[in-house]
Amino acid sequence: MKRLIILVVTVAVAWSAFWLWSWHNRSAAIEHWFADRVTAGWTARYTDLSVRGFPNRLDTRLTNIEVQDPATGLGWDAPFFELLSLTYQPGHVIAAWPETQVLRIDRRSHQVRSDGLRASLVFDRGDSAVRRANLEAAVLNITGPGGATVLTDLNAALMRVEGAETTYRVGLTAQGFARSRKKISGEFLPANLAALRLDADVTFDRPWHRNALGTSRPQPMRIDLKLAEYTLGTLTLKMAGKVRVDTTGRLDGALTVKAVNWRDMLDRLRAAGELPLSVADALEDGLTLIAALSGDQRRLDLPLKFKAGKVWLGPVPLGEAPRIRVP
Repeated sequence: MKRLIILVVTVAVAWSAFWLWSWHNRSAAIEHWFADRVTAGWTARYTDLSVRGFPNRLDTRLTNIEVQDPATGLGWDAPFFELLSLTYQPGHVIAAWPETQVLRIDRRSHQVRSDGLRASLVFDRGDSAVRRANLEAAVLNITGPGGATVLTDLNAALMRVEGAETTYRVGLTAQGFARSRKKISGEFLPANLAALRLDADVTFDRPWHRNALGTSRPQPMRIDLKLAEYTLGTLTLKMAGKVRVDTTGRLDGALTVKAVNWRDMLDRLRAAGELPLSVADALEDGLTLIAALSGDQRRLDLPLKFKAGKVWLGPVPLGEAPRIRVP
């Protein structure tokens, strides 16, 4: 019995020492990250850092966070942020965000309101590269200078492709999606929510690591879009194809676009002011002709082509193509 008691006490002391060591490492890593950002010229501060959860958890909470990168204009303000993990699984971390926060992209502020926004991240032990990540939110509402976007029942996932350290399978589903040039209110949602689905393989210029937010972010080089689907009532829009991305974010390649009840989409874009009337009218004229040639006025099957920063939908020029860059 005496030996058993000694063994239990020894194990308890050893585990307590291990937890304290883990607590020290977690606290020191966060403090060093903020100190390094300040040295690099960032604004980076918080008012309190706590680590709790003895004996089996390392639950970290930072309060009143402000981070700003003057070089890229990327910034973030939040009343708190939590990192939750098990002591014996340091490579698996749960991140939890508050209901309200501010995200700055290119120095423009975006108000973020969410319900249940959290993420799970799994890192490789050797180099802290991201092996997989999942993000979910019951509601995610982002309001910025260009309008507002809302997503409901959001689930997003990223998983490194086996044998390709810079290629990740990216998936996203949202049972509800809406965008407006004005603030999206609760009354706006029921009649205007679409469903989204995305499945793609994205190859970056380097792997995603734990410290990616403290340095320049990995940028996409190739996108193999297996399926992007937008559904709203009787309107269905699908895209698939492959594109290359240059160092400035310009696309080169082609996507196949399939649309059912495509006139509904043009009408919605006109009403929302997302397309100038002259562009919308030109699109409708060109697409009406193409649909008539196919024998089905409701359906379209067209190539969306990208070249030298320009984009065409079939034979119809749409102007400048969007640039794909991680802020």
